[in-house]
Amino acid sequence: MSGQSQRRSRGIARRSLAMGVAAIALATGAERAAAQPGDSTWNPITGTPKGTLERSQAETVRVDGRLYEVRVASTAVAGEYWLLVVRGTMVIDPDPELESQRNWNIVQPFMQRTCKGHFAVLEDHLVEKVNLYIRFRCGG
Repeated sequence: MSGQSQRRSRGIARRSLAMGVAAIALATGAERAAAQPGDSTWNPITGTPKGTLERSQAETVRVDGRLYEVRVASTAVAGEYWLLVVRGTMVIDPDPELESQRNWNIVQPFMQRTCKGHFAVLEDHLVEKVNLYIRFRCGG
């Protein structure tokens, strides 16, 4: 196959993959979004529901070429916070153990910055195998 034919084939394959991913997201997006409570929105990049935290602002970080959105919000209890990490890049068949490890590497500096020192994790949940919710207390 000539060089021009190979380039044309790769271009067609890339467009086909992108169209396939878009079609899957459109076909399943309504069902997934409908299944989620009102506190989440659809993430078109990852093809999963995207969580939010009230009274928080998103801070985008890039780790190993992957985008993450991190949100921190206080709870009703003084000195306790919720932290949410949402994967901003597409994940196909994620490895929950590896994703969890990456998320923990991301969240620790945010918890230390929020608490200005020590903290204790009270609960954590890995959602959709990639997004992490944590409740933590300062001074742990």
